[in-house]
Amino acid sequence: MQGYSTPSRKRILEYLEKNKNRTVTAADIENYLIEKECAVNKTTIYRFLDKLIIEKKIVKYAAEKGKKATFQYIEDGHHCEKHLHLQCIKCGRIFHLECEFMDEIAAHIQSEHGFFIECKRSIIYGTCMECANAQSQV
Repeated sequence: MQGYSTPSRKRILEYLEKNKNRTVTAADIENYLIEKECAVNKTTIYRFLDKLIIEKKIVKYAAEKGKKATFQYIEDGHHCEKHLHLQCIKCGRIFHLECEFMDEIAAHIQSEHGFFIECKRSIIYGTCMECANAQSQV
């Protein structure tokens, strides 16, 4: 991995890859590094995250007011800028909506409402079936 030669960068990328199905915060990464006895300051973490964003290896989701921005690793072959995302508010898992129906919705919104959806940063929040089933069993 060219450019990822330091132990902290390797650990950050390792953590992002392991958690590719959910979003993580810089604080999550920092805690992971502390657990792995590879502590670095937050500035270093943010600088590397910025580099990964530029390289299109991760996507950054803007934070809601009062919350922290989140990041997600993008697997090779995923084109997150071309589809919407769902995120479970219980477990944090991200689902990629790579289906033609979402294209129809985006086309409708564009033609009927004059609005262009930026899929890369779009998340629809809700509860996944697994969490909903677990909650109903309580």
